[in-house]
Amino acid sequence: MIEIKKLLLIEKSEETKLIRQIVRDIITVFKSNDEGEFYLPEDLPNNDEEHMEYFSPKTSVSVELTIEELSDLDNFLVNAYFARNENVIEVKIVYNPRNKTTMLYDLVGELNEVIAHEMRHLYQKETGMFYFSDEEELPPFEYYSDSKEVDAQVAGFRRMKNITKRPFETLVRNWFSTHTEIHNLNKEEQEEIIQMILDRNSKI
Repeated sequence: MIEIKKLLLIEKSEETKLIRQIVRDIITVFKSNDEGEFYLPEDLPNNDEEHMEYFSPKTSVSVELTIEELSDLDNFLVNAYFARNENVIEVKIVYNPRNKTTMLYDLVGELNEVIAHEMRHLYQKETGMFYFSDEEELPPFEYYSDSKEVDAQVAGFRRMKNITKRPFETLVRNWFSTHTEIHNLNKEEQEEIIQMILDRNSKI
């Protein structure tokens, strides 16, 4: 039992290091480029050995990063998606160029959340934790209330909590309040999903 616990701690530590590395690499590219599409770690300026993937304790993953300027935006938006058939995390950053330097702290926090979230989906896939049906677009409430999505939300917000030192529930509520254009849930649906996330967090 002790050896199993040690192994789990090692795997958790390695996963945290990988999340940190991916976020660091995204920020490096973001600082040096106004717009564009990038493949990480392949397109990193210091990638002399042409590494094509990041290696996790159980598998490997790569990142497709899209950066887009939008002067009408108040600050920035980040969204991500795990393409499980290719083991690719797709990340999109849309931002107001006037805020590029002042938004970095908040951007790092949100990137930690979305990368941890998508890495949790990778873990779910590799361990068989949840059943994955054929990828299809679901209605917002059905999508966000799915067990594997709730589980990944918890992983993402826990990571954000560790980075920002802010309360878990505050982060969850703030995200659903400020990302309505992403989740498209009404207030009643938001509250129901929030309670699912808080309940899941209290049990694992």
